[in-house]
Amino acid sequence: MLPDLTTLSEDELIKLNRRIVERLQLLRSARSLAQLAQFSVGMVVEFDTDDGRTISGTVARLNQRTATVVTASGRWRVSPGVLRPLTIPHAKTHSLRPVALPRRQD
Repeated sequence: MLPDLTTLSEDELIKLNRRIVERLQLLRSARSLAQLAQFSVGMVVEFDTDDGRTISGTVARLNQRTATVVTASGRWRVSPGVLRPLTIPHAKTHSLRPVALPRRQD
């Protein structure tokens, strides 16, 4: 089923490589969109940072590849693959609420 790579020329190998890279990008993009679809604006989520901290906040925006999460420490653009929905006991739901973001001055 797989082609014999030893019989392919350099140009054919380059073309094959490009097709493989395009296919991998398509698969990653589809996976990211499916993960992003699990979240919605206003949802309370948590994620782990590279330094081992667990951060919780509210989804403020869903971007093409990331979610913008507002936390007590600021805004984070987070890959949907590392986000987890946060289940909060009923008594504590008043402390975390959606927050309006001011427009950026770019």
